[in-house]
Amino acid sequence: MRLQRKLIIVALASAMPWVSAQAQSAADLQKEIAALKAQLQSLQQKVDAISAAPPSTNISQQVTRLEQKMELVADEQEKSGFKGMKINGVIEASYKTNDLDRNNAFSSSGGFADEFAMLQITKESQDGEGVDWTLRLLPGSSTYNHVHEASVSIPINKENRIIGGMIPDFQGYEFYFANANATLGNQLLTHNALFDLTGATSYKGLGMAHTFNNGTYALKWIVGNVDAGVDNVNSNPTTFAPTAVAASNTNSVALAYRADWFINEFSYVGLSGLHGSVNRNFTVMSIDGGYTHGDWAFNGQLSWGSQRNAATTGEDARWAGVSGLMGYKVTPRLQLLARVDFIDNRTNGGGTYAYNGSSGSDYASGYNFGLGQELDSTGAPALDAEGKPVGANLTRVSLGTNYQVNANTQWKVEYRLDRKSVV
Repeated sequence: MRLQRKLIIVALASAMPWVSAQAQSAADLQKEIAALKAQLQSLQQKVDAISAAPPSTNISQQVTRLEQKMELVADEQEKSGFKGMKINGVIEASYKTNDLDRNNAFSSSGGFADEFAMLQITKESQDGEGVDWTLRLLPGSSTYNHVHEASVSIPINKENRIIGGMIPDFQGYEFYFANANATLGNQLLTHNALFDLTGATSYKGLGMAHTFNNGTYALKWIVGNVDAGVDNVNSNPTTFAPTAVAASNTNSVALAYRADWFINEFSYVGLSGLHGSVNRNFTVMSIDGGYTHGDWAFNGQLSWGSQRNAATTGEDARWAGVSGLMGYKVTPRLQLLARVDFIDNRTNGGGTYAYNGSSGSDYASGYNFGLGQELDSTGAPALDAEGKPVGANLTRVSLGTNYQVNANTQWKVEYRLDRKSVV
């Protein structure tokens, strides 16, 4: 009996802590219930306040109204002709010093930056299948026409378009304006000698542009007038080009074309040609290519051509040239650039597409671009074995830097050496 009594006591003693814990949990639960009731009352008050407020517009209705407004704005832009329109421009201020003619000025000649300002207006279709327009103006130009390009591109389908109007020359690895050259990495102040002296400036005519294999290959061509200003230079067509008429409004007619192979996103190769037979008779061919990747940029060009009665002797001019450019970015902002050009110009006393011997005494002696007849050590014209004048070859070396001040501003410095051959 004593044993059972002890077991009961032990059992009761063990149960007492559990009873105490249950009592404590019930008290906490009552507190939590009271807190929840208070929160429910607060939420009920907020619901009542919202219910008493005036009804608000549905969010989906607001979105629909915004979409309608945006569509109305887009329709108005399309009706007014502003849809797809872009306006941009370039301003270049440059100072040059020329040891040859002792010229120090903020001016543009001798192959330096030719224009101080460019304004471009383009209108492009959003889907690539509409009509595209380009108008590029040269305000205050004293060297070229105030309109550099006024062209239209009309789609036949995604791969073929009709092009027409006034269009810049296709040849070479350099573009006329620095902002376009920037995409290729060649950002010197001046152009290479082949750009300046062996190619055309612009065409006025009609042609087509084609793309193949999803843009891997491209071809464009145009038939029309070429550089009307050059046609009217000479007063004696029987001696110097143009051959058909004296200073008149008879313009040269030519076929110009360019084919490109875009090997990958970093490199390309292009072939271009220009063949004219009305008024002036000329043929110009060029192969150029480029590779731009990372900090490095390389570009090269080979060019050759002929022009009837365009040499300093009045005979046919024939020339060939090469140009190479290399760029390296020391930092993301600072780029070092080097370019070397050479033109073989010895035939019939010298002459290229952009230069013939009747353009004035400075040109005839080769002082302006380093062309003209080759001179001996006494300054007299050099003669070949037949006693005919020999043309001077031109070598041009350019070294420069390009510093990107910000997204819209560049600071450039260039040193250029032009040398013509002497006996």
